[in-house]
Amino acid sequence: MSWWQRRSSRKTQSKTYELRIAGELIPYTVTWKAVKNMNLRVMPDGTVKVSAPWRMPAQSVTQFVSEHESFIDKARQRFKDHRANQAKVVSYRYETGELFPILGYEARLEVAEIEANHAPYVSWSESEPAVLYMFVKPHSTVAERAALLEKFWEGLVEDVVKSMRDRIYHRYIEAGYDVPYPKLRIREVKTRWGSCSLRTERIMINQKLLIGPHLFLEYVMIHEFAHFIQPNHSSRFWQVVAEFMPQWQTVRRELTYYFRGR
Repeated sequence: MSWWQRRSSRKTQSKTYELRIAGELIPYTVTWKAVKNMNLRVMPDGTVKVSAPWRMPAQSVTQFVSEHESFIDKARQRFKDHRANQAKVVSYRYETGELFPILGYEARLEVAEIEANHAPYVSWSESEPAVLYMFVKPHSTVAERAALLEKFWEGLVEDVVKSMRDRIYHRYIEAGYDVPYPKLRIREVKTRWGSCSLRTERIMINQKLLIGPHLFLEYVMIHEFAHFIQPNHSSRFWQVVAEFMPQWQTVRRELTYYFRGR
């Protein structure tokens, strides 16, 4: 039997220690086993696990963990935020009284039945309080109602984004800027609210923006149009943005705050 095989056949040993991070006492479990290097993992429940070679002194492991305090703290916070977001996930039944976020409103759903030979549809009243009207056939299922609302949402998003594109385009033209009339791409992405392709003359808009007020979409559209004039985020770029939205910094902060945790 080789030295590595003999070492691998040994039983693993584990011990739990504690480390104070950001004022909180964090337990971490060290397992000595047949590995060549130390490695550290933060688990989804926030626990910390460390693997260390057989002969690695506990003091060296403690130092290794201390050197990764920032990583541990950020990872634990990330998992904590994720758990909080998961807890907020709403399981809709698509029944009267449920609330849906649309254009900054919490729209109340009103469901009514129509005759079987009529086509179901959704409409809404953009007012305060906002109301979503869903007209469905008798005995409609949750899946059918969900699909109906999704179809309404997709149509609303397209109409609102196209209308905003046209409005901002004309504002730039009237201000004397030679900008193209861009094609649109609407999709849901995690990393950005919008993007601009100079080559294809296309603006991408994150459809999640339509959950929030019109002002957020207006800011992002102004921002992306400004890239046709100044590709990078130079001082000149922000001057162009400010020309069309002087309060852009406030709106951007509000946008970030509004979608935090959503």
